[in-house]
Amino acid sequence: MNKKTTPVSKMSKKDKQKIHAKQRVTWSFSPVSRVKQSKKVYKRSKMKRHFKEQDS
Repeated sequence: MNKKTTPVSKMSKKDKQKIHAKQRVTWSFSPVSRVKQSKKVYKRSKMKRHFKEQDS
């Protein structure tokens, strides 16, 4: 038996949401965390290490 398909415009809101959720692609990694840090940025932890090395 062939299952008849209904156009998306005539589907219920829940059915549309299910279809659109399947179409959405999720990232396997966070693209925000993969941005290269600038070397000019002040890093507090790096400065702490620098001063600890000088004290020793």
